[in-house]
Amino acid sequence: MSNIASPSPQPTGRLLSIADVLRETSLSRTTLWRRVKDRTFPPPVPLGGIRKGWPERDVESWKAERDRGPWQPK
Repeated sequence: MSNIASPSPQPTGRLLSIADVLRETSLSRTTLWRRVKDRTFPPPVPLGGIRKGWPERDVESWKAERDRGPWQPK
C-alpha cells in the first residue's frame, strides 16, 4: 500500500451560480461584483436571459492565485 497522496480533484466544466460562487469564495455579493468590475475576479458568462454563470475552473483558478494581482484568463 502506498502513502502517496492523491492529487486534488480537477475542476469540471460545470458552471457555478452566483450562490455557488458566494459560498465557494466567502465574498459578499457586492464585493464579488466590485471585483469583477475591477478585473480581480473572473467575469461570468451569459447563460440566456439575465442568468449568468461562472466556469468552475475560473473560480478555482482565482482561489489558487488570488494574491497575484488582476485576474487573467488562461
